[in-house]
Amino acid sequence: MDSLKSLMDKRQYELVLKLTENSIDPTYLFYRISALLALGRAQESLKCIEDNRVLLQKELSVLIKVHIEILCLLGMFDKAYEEMKYYQNLPYASQVVEELLAKLPEYIRAEEKKAYSSREMDERQIKNLTRSKDLNDVIFALDLIKERDVNKFLDDVKWLMVNHQSQSIRSFSLFVLVQKKVSGVFDFKHIDKIIQVEPANLKPPFMGDWFNGLVKKLSIELNDPSVSENAIQILSSHLMFIYPDEINYSDEEIIEALYQISSAYLQSNKDNLEDRSALKNLSVERVQKLMDEINFSLENF
Repeated sequence: MDSLKSLMDKRQYELVLKLTENSIDPTYLFYRISALLALGRAQESLKCIEDNRVLLQKELSVLIKVHIEILCLLGMFDKAYEEMKYYQNLPYASQVVEELLAKLPEYIRAEEKKAYSSREMDERQIKNLTRSKDLNDVIFALDLIKERDVNKFLDDVKWLMVNHQSQSIRSFSLFVLVQKKVSGVFDFKHIDKIIQVEPANLKPPFMGDWFNGLVKKLSIELNDPSVSENAIQILSSHLMFIYPDEINYSDEEIIEALYQISSAYLQSNKDNLEDRSALKNLSVERVQKLMDEINFSLENF
């Protein structure tokens, strides 16, 4: 699986399609769907889901998210609501799935509104949205900017990177410049201080061997789909919050901290931190310190 993720990171989408041709493995199929999307072949990715739904339901939360996102991308909003009802009527799978289902109506409505508005909005309207007090408006504006000439909105993105009160918005603004490989040195408010960043030289988060390997370890070691999926979401939020910094802890310390936080969040049974740390030869103090840092990022995201 690592090789497919690495190929996706390297944008070798055609090779991913060749390697996943005729596959019946759910993980391979999800990579195939992602590669088709990356190549602009959304209709084919939707057909892949429809042809392999039973297999893909083994990873239900991933399937629901990807399926609904593709339908919205294609502007098939009535179909998205129809499929949402299908998933809602399935037997209980996990708390993660239930929370995802609860958010779907709002997500589909927002995407429907976005699809309509994006066709109507001119440059001045988008610029105005970047100054909105509504976080959803700002995120919407940044999504639109990603699809247009970023240079026309550079002053607005630069303003957000320094002045917006939300770290998540400041980070998302920086991501837009990183994705667009914008050259130059820019000010960026990183938590509580101003730093200088060069977007063109920054590595995007959630990519590379370290992240891929850690996600795989989380899935194996936590051995509970709900806990591991929640842990990966928490990890992603923390990485976004501290970006462009990286986590200066060992993989085992990170996994233990995420296990403790995710288990507490889901109110699932969890073993004592001290006992688990002793068994794994970890420093309780270091794991607790990382837990505090992650919780801080979640509370202030």
